[in-house]
Order: sequence, then C-alpha cells, then structure tokens
Amino acid sequence: MISYGWCERLDDGDRAEASTLVAAAARYDEEAGFTTIEPREVHSESTGPDEVVWHLPIKARRDLSTRDDAPEVMVAYLRLSIDRHGQASVAMVVDPRYRSRGIATTLVEELGLDVSAPGGWCGRGATSLRCWAYGSHPASERLTRRFDVRPVARLWTVLRHLSGPFAMPLETAEIPDGAVIGELPDLAAPAATARVRDLLERASLTRSHVEQFGDEFADRAGRVLIASDAAGRDLGFVWFDPRPREHMELRTASVRALMLAADVRGSGLGAALLTRALVRLRDTGAQLARMRVDPEDEGAVRMLRLLSFEQEEAHACYQIGDRIDPPVYRRG
Repeated sequence: MISYGWCERLDDGDRAEASTLVAAAARYDEEAGFTTIEPREVHSESTGPDEVVWHLPIKARRDLSTRDDAPEVMVAYLRLSIDRHGQASVAMVVDPRYRSRGIATTLVEELGLDVSAPGGWCGRGATSLRCWAYGSHPASERLTRRFDVRPVARLWTVLRHLSGPFAMPLETAEIPDGAVIGELPDLAAPAATARVRDLLERASLTRSHVEQFGDEFADRAGRVLIASDAAGRDLGFVWFDPRPREHMELRTASVRALMLAADVRGSGLGAALLTRALVRLRDTGAQLARMRVDPEDEGAVRMLRLLSFEQEEAHACYQIGDRIDPPVYRRG
C-alpha cells in the first residue's frame, strides 16, 4: 500500500511535495494544536556528527487506488534527527486527506521499533527514539497503545480568559520588596540577549532546556518583562507574544516562558511578572492567554490555578531506548 526510501537530502520534487504536505497539515491542525513539522526542516541536512538528518517520504497511489496506472503521491513525511550519541528525535505528519486510513500503522509495522539491532533503528544509526505527540490525538494514542510505547514525560497547555463572560478579575500581583519590573526595549540587542541568557543559567535548567530555549528565542519575537533587585541583579523574566491568533473563535496570545533564578522561587515574583504580562495581553485586545507548563512542577501548577488558568490540552513524549538527556518541549 505504501512505499518509502530513506535519504539524506530530498530531491527537488520530493522537497516540494513535502513542503506542501507539512504546510497543509500545519494549517489543518492549528486549532487542535497537534504535532507539526516546520517547512524549513524539510530542507535540512546533516551538520556533521552533532546532527545527522534523515528524511523519509512515504508515498502511495493517489486515493490509495489499487490500479497500477494511478500516480504515486506523498501521503506522509517523517524526519529523523540523530545526535552524536545516537539519540534520535522523530517527527511525522500524515496528509490530512489520508488520515485514519492506516498509513502510520502500516509504516510502524514495516519498519519495526528495534533500536538494538546492529546499525541502530532501520540501519540509520539511532539507538533510541523520542517523539512528542502534541494534543490528545486519538490516532497517536491508538498507535502507542498498540505497540506498547509508554510516555516518559507529559506537558499541559493551559489557558486563561482575559475578557468576556468567562473572564475572572485580573489584578497585578504585588512585587516582592526590593524588586522592580521593567521591559527589555530591544530583544535583538546583545545586552538584552545576555541578560536573558544569564537568567537561564541561574534557573537550574538542564543544558538541553537552555539550548532549546535559545533556539526558540532566536527570532526575538514578542516582549520581555524582567525583574531586578536594588543592586541591579536580574531575578526573573516573562516572555510573551501579543500577536493574536484565533483559537476557539477568540483572539488568543501566548505566554512563551516564565523564568526565575532558583534562589527567588516561592517569593511571589513569578505571579507578579505573569499578571503584568497578562494585563499587557488583555490591553492589546487578546481575549485568551495560553501557555505550556510541566505538570510535575507543582509550584507552577498551583500558581496558575490561583490565577484562574485552566488545563486545555495534554501532550506526551514517547521514547524507545535509553537517553542521557531529559525530554524538552517547544514553548509555543
């Protein structure tokens, strides 16, 4: 029913088809928040031992026809990125027109999930696989249950109504004594980047989380409110993006990150930063605010519940084989 072949670089025709496929899937899945692949990743290539990239275009006869003269089209696309330790990240999307027709199940049945064989998974060199499934997609849940793939981490998307009949009163939380909050005026300025980087180093994050944040912050989109003490030492920041997107037919904006130095957690500074960001989003016309949170972070979950956030979506990270790094997730 399907055909496929690994390649380190897509040819021009496959690259065009894959780009169209991932863009169409992203538009289709935007409201539900399911896993997406960035169009630029279709063009990616290996950068040496630190990242080996493999592409897998999956094709079938148009409309899954059994006629030999039916043209072949790309029905799904998989991208495999492997680090120097053999740890691989997998992302796959199926063309919305070909979903619920057994494409992903057939692929897993044919490729298998053995990462211990010589040469790694499918001979690509991967000794472990990790994949984030964003959104409660019934197909991913069925697939992982069938092949007994267990989640190793979970993530929530939470939202808060900022206006309208479901909005709770929003007041800025009190700033702890000795702290002041201001805005970084130019996120592209080297000084702004240095201040954000310094706080990341003092937030007790893993190296993987710091690197992931750096990749996401690279576009410098949005705004940052930053808190400092009387001596000028930065204590924490909130990064938010006021650009509206439609969600549930409401204008929705995102809180991308809330970071505090490890020694000021529990002081109330997080609530002070976050509520000021929410006020800014509300004043720019957003009706909803969304953000992601690790449900294992009890302090963050408790603060968000007190600020009238509600859980909207649950996400899961699935893994096969052992890893030396913890799961990291996209913040937006």
